[in-house]
Amino acid sequence: MGFSLLITILALKFKKASKSNKDFQKFLMGHECVVVIKTKDGKRGKRFIFKDGAFSSDAVLDEYDAAMIWSNAKAGFKGLKAGEDGIQEALRNHLVSIDGEIHSFTWFGAAITFVMA
Repeated sequence: MGFSLLITILALKFKKASKSNKDFQKFLMGHECVVVIKTKDGKRGKRFIFKDGAFSSDAVLDEYDAAMIWSNAKAGFKGLKAGEDGIQEALRNHLVSIDGEIHSFTWFGAAITFVMA
């Protein structure tokens, strides 16, 4: 449950910032990408959609520009909760893999940093 809650909170932060934060709205302009964070078994996850300066999310987990695929929900929760250092450690330990366009994933990382600051 922690993994699903964590990515739902992230989606809510993106939604709020996309509607009320002028700097984040400027950050979104000109950038379109679809990023999925999910577990390897595909049972848990969320799709983050950045398009036309707006943000939305849904549960479609197989259509994306980039994906962060966690070995399981426990590893995902621990890695995401720890932030960039946790994700880097998970990559080194093969608990998470990245699929798709690296540029989209890198931009998504900047977007996360923006809303978590």
